[in-house]
Amino acid sequence: MRYVGFGVAGAYATHALGPLLRHADGAAEVVGPARAFSQFNPVAYPLPHPADGGSAGTDAAQFAEYVVRDDIVLPDGFRYDVLAQWGDAFGPEGKQIRFGFNADFTGLLPVPGAPGEHFLFVNHEYISGKPWIQGKALDLAEITLDGELFPSADQARLLCRAAMEDLGYSLLHVRRLADGSFEVIKDSPRHRRMHGFGVANIDDPQPVRISGPAAALVGTPRGTYSNCSGGTTPWGTFLSCEENFQDQSPEFINPAGQPLAGDTKPLIGIGYDGLVRAPFEFEGLGQGIEPPLDGRQYGWVCEVDPNTGVLTKHTGLGRFRHENVAVRAESGQKLAAYMGDDRRGGHVWKFVSDVILEDPTDSANASLFARGTLYVARFESNFTGRWIPLRLDTPLVRPEPEHCSLGSVWLPKRPDGGHRQYGIRMRGVEEWIESVEKFSGKKFDQMTAGDLVDARVTDASQRLGVLMLDAYVMGNTVGGTPSARPEDIEIHPTDGSVYVAFTDNSGSGDGSPDARIFPDSAGENSRQYGAIYRIVEDQNNPAAETFTWGKFISAGELAERGGGFACADNLVFDPRGNLWIVTDLSTPNHNHPVNRRKLTQTTPGAGKFMGIFGNNSLFMVPTEGEHAGVPHCFAIAPMESELTGPTFTPDGEALILSVQHPGELFGARGRSDIDRAQEEIRMMHLTTREGVPFVQKRTVPLGSNFPGGKPGDIPRPCVVVIRRNG
Repeated sequence: MRYVGFGVAGAYATHALGPLLRHADGAAEVVGPARAFSQFNPVAYPLPHPADGGSAGTDAAQFAEYVVRDDIVLPDGFRYDVLAQWGDAFGPEGKQIRFGFNADFTGLLPVPGAPGEHFLFVNHEYISGKPWIQGKALDLAEITLDGELFPSADQARLLCRAAMEDLGYSLLHVRRLADGSFEVIKDSPRHRRMHGFGVANIDDPQPVRISGPAAALVGTPRGTYSNCSGGTTPWGTFLSCEENFQDQSPEFINPAGQPLAGDTKPLIGIGYDGLVRAPFEFEGLGQGIEPPLDGRQYGWVCEVDPNTGVLTKHTGLGRFRHENVAVRAESGQKLAAYMGDDRRGGHVWKFVSDVILEDPTDSANASLFARGTLYVARFESNFTGRWIPLRLDTPLVRPEPEHCSLGSVWLPKRPDGGHRQYGIRMRGVEEWIESVEKFSGKKFDQMTAGDLVDARVTDASQRLGVLMLDAYVMGNTVGGTPSARPEDIEIHPTDGSVYVAFTDNSGSGDGSPDARIFPDSAGENSRQYGAIYRIVEDQNNPAAETFTWGKFISAGELAERGGGFACADNLVFDPRGNLWIVTDLSTPNHNHPVNRRKLTQTTPGAGKFMGIFGNNSLFMVPTEGEHAGVPHCFAIAPMESELTGPTFTPDGEALILSVQHPGELFGARGRSDIDRAQEEIRMMHLTTREGVPFVQKRTVPLGSNFPGGKPGDIPRPCVVVIRRNG
C-alpha cells in the first residue's frame, strides 16, 4: 500500500510516507507530545499507542491493569463544560424548543452584527432505546421483537411521535464569555428546532424546501431525521446530512422514481433487554406517523439558514446514507462538495457546480447545489483514480463482484425496482445484465445510466432525479468503487487535499469493499479497523476528474503496524492543520473480554476483538513535520458512548464536542429497579509493541450516569466545550 504524503513548498507530490515513524526493525517510534490545541500529554489509554511515552519491553507492566471511567477523560490542564443536554428547554415562553437526543455534528457560525455571539448547530441522529426509555419513564413491558411492538396502535403512534420529535436538528443562540467559555442565551428568540415531521420556533410558511432534479418526485418534505454529520459554508449556512434514513422509512423506488409497491418499514425494537425493559434501538418510527413518512423525502444533504431555520434539501447531491459533506469554495473555481456513503460497499462522492464561484461568501451560492454534476469515485490499484459522472448518458460498466471481499455487489433490480445482490455465490452478474437488456431493449455495451429509468418518464430533469434517488446502486452500475464505510471526509485547510475516514473494511449483507483497494492485510491492519486515506486532486483543481490517492494512516495495534486506535469516524482540522479523529467502535464491543488464543469472535480480525480498544476516544494526528501520522490520544469518552461532531473555535482555543448515546448498552447505573452489578473485571489478551502477548485486568463500569455523575442519574446525550483551565 502506498502512502500519499506532502510535497515540498506546496507542491503536490506522492512519496512513501508510512503511517508511523519507524525504526529499521519496523517497530513504532515513541514520540513526545505535539503542539496542537496547546501542548498536552496524552491521556492514559488502555493499550500501547504511539505517543504514550512507553517503550518496547515495558508494556506488560505498564498496562497490567486499567480502570475505565464513566467520564470524559482529558489531559492535565484541560476541562469540559456541559453546554446543552437532551431535554433542555431554550427560548422565550410560548416559543420554546427542547434540545434533542443523540447529539452528533456541531457547527459554529458568528451571528452577524453581534460580537461574541454565535449560532451553534447540532444534529440529532437516532434513538438509543434504553437511556431514552428511562429518561422518558416509558414502560415497554409489552414489547415483542417479532411482531407488533405494542398491543395498542395508539401507544405505538405515541412512541413514534415522541421519538421522531427528539431527532432532526437544534439551532442554538450562544455567546462566548470573557474566560473563553460558552453559554446558551436561554431566552433568545433565535433558537430553532426541526424534527422528523415538523418544526418548532420556525415562522416561515414553507420551512422545508427542495432543490435539484428530484424535486418533482420528492414533493414537499415534512422535516428531517437521521441527521449525522455535516458542514458549514463560507456564505454562512449549515449543512446537515441525513444518514440511515432507511431504518425508519422505506428506501426503495421503482424505475419511475415512485415508492416501491410493498416496501414498508414496520415498527420493531432491536435487542430487547428484559432488565432495562427496552430495546437497544428502534426501526420503523416513520410508520407510526400519520400519514407514514415517504422515504423519498429523506437521505439528502440539507442546508439550513441559521437566521430563519429554513431547511433546503439538495437532491443534486444524491440520496444515500450521507455521513457528512465538506465544501471547497474558492474564488475563480467551481464549487466542490465531497461526501461519503456510510455503508459497507458505499462510495466516495463529489458534487461539482456548473458555475464558477466569484465571491465564496455570497449567499446566492446556495443555488449552485441545484446546478451541477454528481461524481462517484473510482480508485485504481495503481494509486490513481477518477471521478465518474452520474448522468443519464454515462455508460454502464460491468460490475465486478469478484473483487469485493464478500464476492457480491448491490444493483438496481429491473423491471421491478428496488435493490438486489448479485455475485459469485448467488445470482450472477450475467443474470442482471440480461434483465436490464430486456428492460431497455438495448445491448449492455450500448446502455447508459439513463436506460435504467422507466421510458415513460420523459422529462429529462425527472429522469436524472430517478438516478439521484437511487444514487448508491447507480454508482455501482457506472463503475464506482465499493469502499469501506466512508464516514467523514474533510479538506485540509492549507493544501486542499481530501482526507477520508474509512471506518471498517469488513463486509456484511449491506455490501463489501473492493479488496484491491481495501486489502485484508493480516499483520498490518485488520479489516475491522479501517484507515485514513488521502486524495489529491490533479492540478489541485476541485473540479478535476482525476486524482491520486494513498493511505495516510492505518488503524490497529502497534504490533500490527497500526496507530493504536480503531474505526475512525468524524474528522476535523485545527487551525494549525493537525487532524483530529474520533472513533466509532460499536457499543456492544466496548471493552468486550478478549482471548486472542481461542478461535472465537475475540480473536484478531473478528467482530468482538475490538474490545481491546476500550471506550471510544479522540486522537490528534499531525499532518506535517517529524511526527506526521502519529496519533496522540487527547480524550476518552464516558461509558457506552461516542464522541462526535468535533468543532474548533476559529482561534483554536476551544473544542466543541458532542457526547452521543452514553449508557446505550446498560442504561443508567445505580437504579434501584435494576438488579445488576455496577462493574465487571474483564481479562484482555493484549500484545506489547513488539507483539509479545500479555494479559490485562480491566475494570469496566456497566451503564452510565454521564453527565450528571450521581448513581441513578439518567445518561443524557449532550454537547460540551473543552478548553484549557484558566
